[in-house]
Amino acid sequence: MAAELSPDPTPESVQAINSKTLGTSAGAFPVVTLPSGERIPTGTVGALLVNVRAYDAAAAAGDAATQETLAEALRAAVPVLHKVGLFALFAPEEWASDRSPGRSLVGEMAKELN
Repeated sequence: MAAELSPDPTPESVQAINSKTLGTSAGAFPVVTLPSGERIPTGTVGALLVNVRAYDAAAAAGDAATQETLAEALRAAVPVLHKVGLFALFAPEEWASDRSPGRSLVGEMAKELN
């Protein structure tokens, strides 16, 4: 990957990606504050699933430009998902998949945060 994984994308930037990915109006998915004080944009898991599927389709079609665009959206989601414990439930190694390059990419990105 060309760009490094940022440990702290802003909640608002991830919220904008989530809204665009899921086809909703800006702010449709609120940013919530966890008991720890962390601000987390809702809709991130749903957007991740949509983007993984789209990444897989782009990989199958050999569309590197679309893959890179989608990789940026996936990259922004990973720190949020790490903060809410997704990668404690499903370890980064469990994301590796011969059938899903998008899923494998998410696992590799998650490893960078551990």
